[in-house]
Amino acid sequence: MTDITLATRVVRSSDILTNTIDDALVMMDMEGGHYFSLNRIGSDIWERIAEPTPVADLCAQLVKAYQVEPDTCQAEVLALLKDMAQGGLITAQG
Repeated sequence: MTDITLATRVVRSSDILTNTIDDALVMMDMEGGHYFSLNRIGSDIWERIAEPTPVADLCAQLVKAYQVEPDTCQAEVLALLKDMAQGGLITAQG
């Protein structure tokens, strides 16, 4: 697995089933059998990575949208994306 940094491009895996329940997005990797749940902001990130997106660009978009400190945003987004990559939910390039 590629280490995820701000320069990495990430994209959603194509074989993930999703469903919205209340304010959460619930996902399942059919191949690996992993379940994952995202809150409203995590769901927004999921929508933003429908196409390959550099992590730095994703963080810049989120800083503007949620008025969060860049360092905090980067740390939290990188942690989430690493978890998602380990669960087979995203593909990381570069």
